[in-house]
Amino acid sequence: MLNKAKVSNYKSIINFEHSKRGDFDNLYYNPTFKSSAIFFVLVDKYINTKISFLNYWKIKNHNKDISCQITIRKNDGDKILRKFFKVKLNTYMISLKDLLNENLKITKFTGSIEVELFSSLDLKYSFPAIDAIYETKQGISLVHSNQRVFDSMQDNLQNKSINQIQTGFDIYLDNKLETFIAAINGPLALNNQKMKIDFFNYNGQKFTTSNFFKSIKAYEIINFNLKSFKKLKNFLSGKRGYCKIDLPTKNIFNRVIVGTLNNNKTKITTTHSYYDCSQTKDYINLKKISAAEYGCYLPFNLFKKIKLDVVIYPIFSKANLNFSLEKIDKNNEKKIINSNVLRVSKNFKQPHIIEINKYLKNEKKLSENIYFLNITSKDNLIPARLTFGFNYKTNSIGSNISDSMIVNHGKDFKSKGFYWGPAFISKKINTIITISSFNKNKKRAQSKNKISLKIYGKNSIILKKVFNINCPAAFNIYVNKIINSKIKKIHNDEIVWFTISSNHKNLVCKHVHISTFGHVAADHVF
Repeated sequence: MLNKAKVSNYKSIINFEHSKRGDFDNLYYNPTFKSSAIFFVLVDKYINTKISFLNYWKIKNHNKDISCQITIRKNDGDKILRKFFKVKLNTYMISLKDLLNENLKITKFTGSIEVELFSSLDLKYSFPAIDAIYETKQGISLVHSNQRVFDSMQDNLQNKSINQIQTGFDIYLDNKLETFIAAINGPLALNNQKMKIDFFNYNGQKFTTSNFFKSIKAYEIINFNLKSFKKLKNFLSGKRGYCKIDLPTKNIFNRVIVGTLNNNKTKITTTHSYYDCSQTKDYINLKKISAAEYGCYLPFNLFKKIKLDVVIYPIFSKANLNFSLEKIDKNNEKKIINSNVLRVSKNFKQPHIIEINKYLKNEKKLSENIYFLNITSKDNLIPARLTFGFNYKTNSIGSNISDSMIVNHGKDFKSKGFYWGPAFISKKINTIITISSFNKNKKRAQSKNKISLKIYGKNSIILKKVFNINCPAAFNIYVNKIINSKIKKIHNDEIVWFTISSNHKNLVCKHVHISTFGHVAADHVF
């Protein structure tokens, strides 16, 4: 059972969000002087792993006192390389293929990279904003910081309650696609550990298996080969499924990384897991929410030739829910496209896929409208955390983002107006920054909002641009279109980073990356 104080106490979370960095007089606030992330990495002739981040500590927080240490470990947890440097540039990109080849003459590798950031000033967040980018011949996939080693006993105790059962992602095992799952153990060796996995197929049927580990070394990677589960391929019957993993690893934030490769390893999608909330009773009561406000919703942007699937897994507090698909056009006219795209009971077992584009066959100019799911409940109870899979795709496996619905807790949870994420200046990849400008108030008049976009290269800001956008509205920024040929020539094949600042604080932003081969990668911004 998940720790009620950790999972259900929304007030403690919102109080932390609104605590000021460096609030040393507040004895309930714990300052952070080290943040870290550890990633599973793959390097071979098909795949390279790159680590990239923006120096947001300097840009956003005016903190120039940042040092970085990276440690590379083999699959069994043994260290093979360590580097230390001061963080001075605007952006950083570490290619594991180049680093391993130049220092150790290694060209094929499976292991981990730990990135640790240190400062004498309060960093506030223990997780840094870092992306791991998995690059293949026909595209990329990326995942943000998903695991970190706990810093102290207090850190361990505060987070272990949400640490065990991980879920909320698609799995495949057929003649075209195969999923891998990897979890990294913490800094202490473990003995006699059991791992239970519940696999669920498209029909909600369950297949349970378990593994016993006589020993797990410190920092060892548990890499699940789905082919080793002999009954699984027939059980899934060529369709996507999902699973719940009771992890044996300890002293580490236990989200797993999940990747799916096609059979010739030219395309990959990756995501991280989320903890299982299906056994909690953690709700908001819609009766306490004003009738003039949405209780739970998800705005999103759409594009020509790119499809969107929203995958609802039975992993949240049990509830009877109805999903309505709605839109607001550029004239601020609202329309209910389908009042019942999905209805789930509190005891549903199988994952449900909302194929958004199926309901939009007669819609024109998709990118000019803002679309959203409006989630209601006949019992007036909405799960306080309602997570799902968000999958932009074309002719490939797509993005499979682990995301959360926006739940109205009585005040704006997204209190910030500063967002950032990676972009690619490349002949092979086009980046779109998607902005859903949306407000929980149902009848608020359309308003104008100014957003400031900056794109950072290693040493300088390479582009500044101001846009005026409406609220509510969908707004897409095509990075390659706004960068001139001179900048493209200088920064070709570089991972750059963008920032968006706005006085309007209810923005939902994602970065979407479309390869010339039609492969789509995406994630939400920091």
